[in-house]
Amino acid sequence: MRVLVVEDDPRLCEIFRDYLEQIGHEPVIANTIEVAREVLRGPRPGAMLLDIRLPGMSGLDFLQLQSTRELGVPIVVISGMLTETEARDCLRLGAVDYLGKPIVLDHLRDVLLCLEPLAEPVAAAAVRSPERRAAPRARVALPVRVVEYGGNGWDATTVDLSARGVKVRTSGAVTPAAVAKLSFPLGEGQRTFQVVSVLVRADVDGFAFHFINLAEWQQEQLQAFVDRNLEPPPVAEPHARVLRSLTQAFSSALDLEETLRLALHALTHVTGHEASSLHLLSADRKTLHLRGERGLSPQLREINRELPVGVGLIGRVAATGHTARVSDVRTSPDLWPTARPVVEQEGMRGFVCVPLQTRGRILGTLSLSRSTSTPFTDADVTLLEATANQLALALDNARLYSETRRQLEDLQQAETQAAEGERLSTVGRLAAGLVHEINNPLTAILGQAHLLMREGEGSPESRERLRVIVQETSRAARLLKSVQGLSRPRRVERRACLLHEEVRGVMSLTQPQRDYTSIRTVSELEPVPAVWADPDQIRQVMLNLLQNAQQAMAAHPGERVLTVRTRAAIDRVLVEVLDTGPGIPEDALPRIFDAFFTTKSASEGTGLGLWVSLDIAEQHGGRLYASNRPEGGAVFTLELPQRSVSGGASPPGTGKTSARR
Repeated sequence: MRVLVVEDDPRLCEIFRDYLEQIGHEPVIANTIEVAREVLRGPRPGAMLLDIRLPGMSGLDFLQLQSTRELGVPIVVISGMLTETEARDCLRLGAVDYLGKPIVLDHLRDVLLCLEPLAEPVAAAAVRSPERRAAPRARVALPVRVVEYGGNGWDATTVDLSARGVKVRTSGAVTPAAVAKLSFPLGEGQRTFQVVSVLVRADVDGFAFHFINLAEWQQEQLQAFVDRNLEPPPVAEPHARVLRSLTQAFSSALDLEETLRLALHALTHVTGHEASSLHLLSADRKTLHLRGERGLSPQLREINRELPVGVGLIGRVAATGHTARVSDVRTSPDLWPTARPVVEQEGMRGFVCVPLQTRGRILGTLSLSRSTSTPFTDADVTLLEATANQLALALDNARLYSETRRQLEDLQQAETQAAEGERLSTVGRLAAGLVHEINNPLTAILGQAHLLMREGEGSPESRERLRVIVQETSRAARLLKSVQGLSRPRRVERRACLLHEEVRGVMSLTQPQRDYTSIRTVSELEPVPAVWADPDQIRQVMLNLLQNAQQAMAAHPGERVLTVRTRAAIDRVLVEVLDTGPGIPEDALPRIFDAFFTTKSASEGTGLGLWVSLDIAEQHGGRLYASNRPEGGAVFTLELPQRSVSGGASPPGTGKTSARR
């Protein structure tokens, strides 16, 4: 018997190959589902050994495909990592058995021995024949006794019965074997009908068996019973069921990714497609982006990642809003050119694509495809269009929910920062008052110390102590004066200003903070030409930049180095503040100068410092911008125009560009 082994571990593949050849089988090895599907387009194997954990499409996804169910190839799942629930799901999806790793080879031999009847040409042809699938079915509930090849027996009830097979359902958890004898009555007072059957499908609704080796009188008896009990099948019921489940799922899913996943999962079980893709339009409505898929090969996934609107089958649906249905997509002139070789290689045939639209606006597309010759019916297209409408509404609701949640978070953050800003403003006013109150006793201390030094009395040690008092008191007075200058509102007064001198003063003011947090300072302040600026505003910008760098490095592991340099460029003067902190997150760089935006906690800042600094730079005809250093950390650069040769200010608009990029 020809046995297809789908396993990605090359060592296990060699073991399976050698063992299967020893016991008289013909092994065919495939390392991925994609390779296995290529093999299955040729002569069908008698059985398949399927690993679940595979690169690309998983074994579980492969079992869910309608085309897999139509193969008629008995599938034995092999895995060492499946939970009991996952193993049960595999059996419900059509696997005939499950073998855990490490596999006992003698057990594998017994399983394949049971599957050999399925490999016989007549039986296999019957299992895959269109006549079996199209045979009229009577929806009847008959008690069934199932006795398996190994002697195990269990009870079930028929769901539907045809002259070629039966579908049964059981109330308990059952793992059916591949071959069994079924016994059931054909009406009251009739003898029990017995027939040898093979398992052809297992899914959430039950187990389907195909009758083999039927005598002519048995076929006639079955056909007569089915004819007496035939009822029109409720064709719309599966479609109504999937729409109902989608509506219920969408009503509780406000997350965009969860909504997309639910839609593709529900469609898999109804329309019988093998591959599906969901594209959403970009903000400029020129490109379609792949946001969800099931069953696409890696090649098709890459081709469909981005599609232009208006080109190809999917692109035209997004442009026109009209459904596209093709019976054989391989011959369609509208097929996206780069996809044609892959589509032909994979044997895709049926294709349908519908638009996602709500409130008169197209959001994207939903596409299904299959490789079987059965085309998508009108009922399939109607279901897909109804699903697309529900999905588009759910996507719009998810978008509105996300926007509302983001606006609420921004509002809450703004309220918190406004409150913090008010608190800091109050602290600033209080600090200004305290500076005034502290200045008086400092003045008294300094004056008394000066008087004592002038008297010249006391020992040399006492005079040295007085000198230290005068020196430290003077330094405290200078610090208080600097704080008072920063906190006091002043009228803007521009004059010729030497940046390297102003920067040196602010660095001296903030040096104690860096000493406290063990930040090493590297000063590269070369003399630069004068700029026409307000010194107080320039000092405010530098104070914001230095504090920003110090806070970034305060809790960052590793060496903490703050580098400040000044340099001259053509008609401009630059100040660079470099730190060795964590750097600026890429998604935060475009917003780093926005008002109230901050990556720090509320206690460390309001998100206004950089915004104010940018505004000051632009008022001076300059720029302020930030970037990340390749070696780690961030760098903020202040550019200001040099003072003109005539002594006036440079034109306000000279060189002005926005740092919000």
